[in-house]
Amino acid sequence: MIAVTAAELIQNALGELDHAVDTATSPLWCEKLLRFANEAVDDLFETFRPWRRDTLPLVNETLDLSALPHPVAKVLGVERSGMRVPFCFSCDTATVRVPGVKDGLMTVVYRYLPEPLAEDDDEPALPAACHPLIVLYMVARFCMTNDAQGIQHASAVLSLYETRKRRFRLDFDEPTDYRITNCW
Repeated sequence: MIAVTAAELIQNALGELDHAVDTATSPLWCEKLLRFANEAVDDLFETFRPWRRDTLPLVNETLDLSALPHPVAKVLGVERSGMRVPFCFSCDTATVRVPGVKDGLMTVVYRYLPEPLAEDDDEPALPAACHPLIVLYMVARFCMTNDAQGIQHASAVLSLYETRKRRFRLDFDEPTDYRITNCW
């Protein structure tokens, strides 16, 4: 049950809920389940704090963070040829200054923010191994909107979600080689 798109997440959640999965049923639950999927993605982002390494051109000692493929939550480091270089934040939040470094390509290590799922073909910005967790969360939240028996089922599924989330360990931790560099 590894899904890639929002539509597949919804199909898997409807399958777990034993609802018919067809063109007539899916639109009825699509909006609600998509909202639950976005809640799950936000929760997983908050828990795992995923980070990326992407390359940007350095121009006049400045990196334009808006050119990165994902919105930036926090810059963790700047590298050239695998070596960390000192950087500082500019007056605005869209640029980072790298004083004393010549123009060229730099690698930016950063935590990123999730893009909300809005269309059927949108993909969560999490590894595919996280998708079963998203489906579990969707099922639990959907069951919470039902009767007392549904709420009991939701409690069990949410407990399973939390247990699997705690056990689920990927290399999401921030790079651990923080250091202070003295420029003088």
